[in-house]
Amino acid sequence: MTAKRALDFDLGQALSDPGFTPRVRDVRALLDHVAHGDERAEAAERALLRVGAQAGLIAAERAPEAPPIERYRLTKLVGRLAAESGGEALAPFLFARLDDADDRTRRAAANALGKARPPGSAEALAAALARAEAEGPTRKALVEALGKAGGEAAVAALSLEIKGIPGSVEAKARLMAERTVARETAGEIDGTRAMDGKIPVVLRCRTGLERILLEELDPDLGAHVARRPLGGARIEAELSGPLERLFQARTMLSFAFPLPEIRITRGADLAPVIADALTSKAALDLFQRFTTGPIRYRLGWASGGKRRAVVWRAASEVAERSRALGVELVNDPTESLWDVTVFEAVGSIRLELSPRLADPRFTYRKGDVPAASHPTIAAALIRAGGVKASDIVWDPFMGSGLELCERALAGPYQLLIGTDRDLGAIAIARENLAAAGARDPILMTGDATSIALPGRPSLIVTNPPLGRRVERTAELSPMLDRLMARAARSLVKGGRMVWIAPFPDRSDLVALRGGLEIAVSEDVDMGGFTGRLQVLRRPAD
Repeated sequence: MTAKRALDFDLGQALSDPGFTPRVRDVRALLDHVAHGDERAEAAERALLRVGAQAGLIAAERAPEAPPIERYRLTKLVGRLAAESGGEALAPFLFARLDDADDRTRRAAANALGKARPPGSAEALAAALARAEAEGPTRKALVEALGKAGGEAAVAALSLEIKGIPGSVEAKARLMAERTVARETAGEIDGTRAMDGKIPVVLRCRTGLERILLEELDPDLGAHVARRPLGGARIEAELSGPLERLFQARTMLSFAFPLPEIRITRGADLAPVIADALTSKAALDLFQRFTTGPIRYRLGWASGGKRRAVVWRAASEVAERSRALGVELVNDPTESLWDVTVFEAVGSIRLELSPRLADPRFTYRKGDVPAASHPTIAAALIRAGGVKASDIVWDPFMGSGLELCERALAGPYQLLIGTDRDLGAIAIARENLAAAGARDPILMTGDATSIALPGRPSLIVTNPPLGRRVERTAELSPMLDRLMARAARSLVKGGRMVWIAPFPDRSDLVALRGGLEIAVSEDVDMGGFTGRLQVLRRPAD
């Protein structure tokens, strides 16, 4: 067997391993597979990507003298390597290929520069576009690549009249290029600002927590639960004062400003309707009042799905209209400051504008554990249990400690006790509690059903390990029965237990047998399944 055949055999064996990382001296042999497009080409390309830019430089040396089909394949490979390695070292080769005699190679170079975006790529693409033939796929590829490359040079090139490509392609590329320019200017939502007078606002929480959220809100907001075809169950209110005021509600998941409902005919094109709404005085007043810098938004659908064609048409119309109005309104799904959600019903749509404002409520959350409580659920449990300065609080399944953190923030207490079987969870909870400013919590490792406590609790609050997320053994339900029995024995007279019951029908029987009363029992969306928030009380006499 010759040395070359032995090398080919060894590489062939190696390429069958998905994790194979070749040596630099193997690159040329692997490039043969890529250039020839044989049965090992795909595996060889994966291996070459692990070598990085050095493989690209070797391919770039070989490509100019290769036949057109091989030059095209090698250019595609160099483009992939450029996109993964930053592209600067490989940019000269890709710039040169924009004038290649082979049409496919020119397109491959343009696509690569649009994705890798090395310095000078927009200028090179703009110059190539000026030289390109009036029609054809290469011209289209150059326009699309300019949109991806972005920057002032791309915007300038795409602002000129471009013939020979569909107008939708040109409009989309221009929007993408303008988006990158807008990102160069910092922007943010200013939560200290307020609108003049009162403005409608929609607040949402986990389904089942509406009553608790209502209790958190200031009465002067005029909040009430509304269930409508457009938008489902939510809290409607009128906001006066600064935007950040809404973060006083710790059980709130999100908030948004609803625009007026729009009547539409069946089958109507939604793009101009959405553009009308986003460039209306009501929308622009909100955007401009709360945004500093370019107004970047992301358009989405409450019913799910991408609907890219509608989004691009709407974004194009919004850009054109906002420019005419002297407003910088940019569709940017990656770095948006506003989420625009479209709600649909038969014969009508409504848009909600949700500002992406930094949430100051849960900054104590330094670490997490699998299946930890969502902080709004933890806040709801604490609010449901009430706050007493004399409370000795125990969380039997502490996890990352969010319930104890929320209790520490809610008001004075006598003692916080947390138990968990996981030493790692104890460490994370300790860090979170310190960040929340909790005073001298006692955290212990052990079985909640038998561990000795340093005090008799007046409040037990916990979100137990629910079977759908962590505990997947037949022991879960009996273990929770033992916990319930212990809670009935351990609580002081007048004490309460607040928890999410995964098996309420069974645990209710244990609670009642132990002498506990069920004061509150409400189903709550736990993020894909339903749990039951319960407040159980031990009678005071």
